[in-house]
Amino acid sequence: MKTIRYELDAQGIATVTFDEEGSPVNTMCLAWQDDLAELTAQVVKDAPAIKGIVLQSAKSTFFAGADLKEVMRHTADDAVPGFQAIERMKKNFRTLETLGKPVVACLNGTALGGGWEVALIAHHRIAVDDAKTQFGLPEVTLGLIPGATGITKMTRLLGLMGAQPFILEGKTFGPREALDMGLVHELVSDAAQLRERALAWIAAHPQARQPWDDKAYKMPGGTPSNPKIANGLAVAPAMLRKTTRGLYPAPEAALAVMVEGALVDYDTALRIESRALAKVMTGPVARAMVSAFFFDLNAIKSGRSRPKDVPRSKPLKVGVLGAGMMGAGIAWANASRGIPTVLKDV
Repeated sequence: MKTIRYELDAQGIATVTFDEEGSPVNTMCLAWQDDLAELTAQVVKDAPAIKGIVLQSAKSTFFAGADLKEVMRHTADDAVPGFQAIERMKKNFRTLETLGKPVVACLNGTALGGGWEVALIAHHRIAVDDAKTQFGLPEVTLGLIPGATGITKMTRLLGLMGAQPFILEGKTFGPREALDMGLVHELVSDAAQLRERALAWIAAHPQARQPWDDKAYKMPGGTPSNPKIANGLAVAPAMLRKTTRGLYPAPEAALAVMVEGALVDYDTALRIESRALAKVMTGPVARAMVSAFFFDLNAIKSGRSRPKDVPRSKPLKVGVLGAGMMGAGIAWANASRGIPTVLKDV
């Protein structure tokens, strides 16, 4: 396998290490999707000898998410094969989390988008307590939706109302906030402690399973049939339309998946999610937003348009003209980060 390493030791611990060749980060590239299928088949074969599964990364971050270069190649003709690819990946996720073996994700760094969905395979998540680390599902900011189990799982973990900021707005969160919400279960001060804590949890929870696979599971806050939830959902589409003006299909598609998925069983909800993602990711809006807000923006940040014959200089001070609400806010944002700032009213 080119993107995943697998090792089963004498103690029955299956270690899955994500390590995409030739890339500084791990992504859901086509090679990774094939490797995931191969990994899953091997884990099923080794199941009698496995006592627990540890998911970890060989990179400085845990997992970066989808391969956006692949998204740029999608057209409307790719909707059906896209749906099939999404379903194949989810089938492998589901096999790993229902194998009857405890699965722990060791989050050594950031996990966004598809990376957070990979982390959600685990029954238990342990993260390094680093303020720079970010988790979440920012897909809507690129015209996509978190359709590789993200919507379905986050809705079942946080409830229909609690999950909305993270799914419809793409809000991200750090390790401590994740711990407070129950999305991460343990924090450690150093990455060297991750495996030790993972093995301890596996030993203490040999029969782990996902919350929604428990017969006693109830969705936090209630389903759409709950009057309080129904009242909130009644105005949600209008509020979204006010924000998007009908120009961005992703948030509206994500809301529909949340509500429809909450009315059915887990596996049916996953298919609803796959159908919506296949439609959105093969549409023109997603391609345009990925191009503008990811590839073009990163090119600008890297200095692609900078004149080659102009020497670089590091600004030592920021000047802000206008001390009104906006000017004061800009000055505060700079000064609070230690940047010398001069504010002049006009």
